[in-house]
Amino acid sequence: MSRRTASPPPHRGASLATRLTWLFALVASLALAVLGAVTLLALNLHFEAQDREVLHAHMQRARSLLARVDNTGALSALPQDLHAAFVTQKDLAVRVQGAYGQPLFEQRSEAQMPAALLARPATAPPVPLRDWREGRHSWRGSAMVMPLPMPGAAPLTVAMALDIGHQQTFVTSLRRALIGYVLLAAAVCALLGGWAVRRGLKPLALMRAQA
Repeated sequence: MSRRTASPPPHRGASLATRLTWLFALVASLALAVLGAVTLLALNLHFEAQDREVLHAHMQRARSLLARVDNTGALSALPQDLHAAFVTQKDLAVRVQGAYGQPLFEQRSEAQMPAALLARPATAPPVPLRDWREGRHSWRGSAMVMPLPMPGAAPLTVAMALDIGHQQTFVTSLRRALIGYVLLAAAVCALLGGWAVRRGLKPLALMRAQA
């Protein structure tokens, strides 16, 4: 007589309430994560537009100074004029150089203007921005070629950059806070969703128990 082996008990998956709870928490978390990402993107675009406007104003100031260089005396006085114009801008790095890269004026040389920025300066606005990191500082800058009215003078390259370390610190802190809020909201949504699902399914469970 053959011996029959007992079949294993059927595997029961997660209950409907559990699946609905996890689905509710997942959807809510994804929505909050997308909202946080959009917020960070909008903030970065705002900072970039703000920096572009500030750099444009400084470039226009430099252009007005270069437009007065129509003789060798004015050219010799240009570094002092540039220093007087930008010395109060503590977050601004400036480099004015000749056609062969020789520096005529430099402020906050620790910014170390990238060679790629100086090699391909813009000839007219809008001037593209470039971000880089040098040491413990983050920079956002642009470069532009500006002609001199002095006969026979080669145009100068004017490069400027803003120290955006305070922006990066703020964005990093905000990103960490948003991640914490999303995780906390996901936990709260899971708890509230589980309570709402169990409450909603309670009449169905009673009907099945009475059947």
